[in-house]
Amino acid sequence: MILHSIVPAETVFNGYGGVSDINCFEATYRGEKVVVARMKNGQCVISRLLSTKPSSYLDPAFQPGSIVPEDELK
Repeated sequence: MILHSIVPAETVFNGYGGVSDINCFEATYRGEKVVVARMKNGQCVISRLLSTKPSSYLDPAFQPGSIVPEDELK
């Protein structure tokens, strides 16, 4: 399925897959700004990378869906 929309995927798929009760916030992780979602079980997951450096997008540590230790977030 291909979805072409200006609406963010989080809004379109809100509630899909059992992740309806997440809290998203911006944080700094390893020197890069990321959007992190705190799940119901308390884990923090990278939702989006906010960077102007193309090399940051190639780093697997910043891949959306990666679990991030909360103590490393600033």
